[in-house]
Amino acid sequence: MLIESALGDAERAFLAEVRAFLAAELDPALVAAEDAQRSFIADHERGNRWIDRLRRRRWHVGHWPAAHGGAGLTPMENYLLQYEQGLHGAPAAPPMGLAYVGPTVIRFGTEAQRTAVLPPLIAGEDHWCQGFSEPGAGSDLARVQTFAERRGERYVINGSKIWTTDAQHANKIFVLLRTRRDDSREALSFFLVDMATPGVTVRPLRMLTGDHEFNQVFFDDVEVGPEALLAGEGQGWAVARFLLEIERGSFVFGGRLRRRLARLEARLRAAGRVDAQVEHALARLDRDLLAYEMTELRLGTLAQGGALQNAAANLIKIDW
Repeated sequence: MLIESALGDAERAFLAEVRAFLAAELDPALVAAEDAQRSFIADHERGNRWIDRLRRRRWHVGHWPAAHGGAGLTPMENYLLQYEQGLHGAPAAPPMGLAYVGPTVIRFGTEAQRTAVLPPLIAGEDHWCQGFSEPGAGSDLARVQTFAERRGERYVINGSKIWTTDAQHANKIFVLLRTRRDDSREALSFFLVDMATPGVTVRPLRMLTGDHEFNQVFFDDVEVGPEALLAGEGQGWAVARFLLEIERGSFVFGGRLRRRLARLEARLRAAGRVDAQVEHALARLDRDLLAYEMTELRLGTLAQGGALQNAAANLIKIDW
């Protein structure tokens, strides 16, 4: 690791602890299965098996504040933990709950919402999916039309969400909805919904490969209480922007990419397929990956401190 020489004593000690943990907990079969993963979407079963092992040290919520049940790691410690997992072939963890919902509820939730959401999330009792994209809007969140109508003290939701990753495994969904009949961003609100609520239906969307990773989720007169609303009516755009900055800016993919490049090079050399042209291509990839790692480290640190802007967050995802 390039930055290892710049680490302080405490960070070096933490890095040694992480490496010892990985050496003890990562069995070859688990690594081999992860290396064979053909989709960029985390495998639900394998990812949760790995989370169970991380849970012993609260490293599955290492980036969460200790006051809310996390390990309270520093941004650099969290970077080292994530990078080393990827480098050593640890399974990717499904991100929707631990990486997305947890920090978002910590930031915007009431004390009652934090109490309801965070403990079962930490314990692995709840699994979340994301309800943003829609059939008529795609990923253009400003065009969301699924509507939550206020009826007294309750909301009634009608519409659908599409490309919902792992909805078949989830018992909770966070959704961006419209709460006013206009097209402004101020009409958008953010809800936390139990998928066992009457009127919620999940339909699989199968890929040409036969894989089932995506779904369409339908809401037909789904009734929820005010406790399902996060941050108040009209605050959905602000909440969604915060969550998307997490999605695009605070993940550490450098270790996984570095591992893939090393495996690719090893296979090429073993097959005797490395000539001058391939050497040049490998050197270019190594250079580009090094630049990516430095960008990820710099912008990821900003994300952890809440200073990352959306354009900078997008840079990480695009470059990855």
